[in-house]
Amino acid sequence: MKRIFLLLTILLCTAAGAQQRFSCQFKMVDNGTGKTVAEGKGYVQDDCYRLETDWMQVYCNGKDRWIYSPGSDELVIEKNDVSFLQQITVSKAADGSAVVLYETYTITLTGIKEAKEPWSATFFIIDPESFGDDTIITDLR
Repeated sequence: MKRIFLLLTILLCTAAGAQQRFSCQFKMVDNGTGKTVAEGKGYVQDDCYRLETDWMQVYCNGKDRWIYSPGSDELVIEKNDVSFLQQITVSKAADGSAVVLYETYTITLTGIKEAKEPWSATFFIIDPESFGDDTIITDLR
């Protein structure tokens, strides 16, 4: 879960310092091992965001967050808490990429593209009703 929050933090902080509506690619590396622990695509629109990796999907409408793991077919719903944002450092490179440092992780955002048209509100929400009976749904709100 900590990695999920970290990825969310990256996109939120980048949004605060850049366009308010954009997409990007991200790669998160554990500085201790040098291994890539996550990579995927992110979307940010004001205080809403969406992250997509091979092993999870995170949607947030600014108020609530939905975290879905296809591997375990589990959906967790919780309040969107970003109180830890002051613990990160963001720097921008001349090529338009951004690097975020948090604890022992480095996250690089590339291909940052401003979205010309806004995404619909439903782009940042997962509907629990759309899952089958076998999906484990935990609502922590």
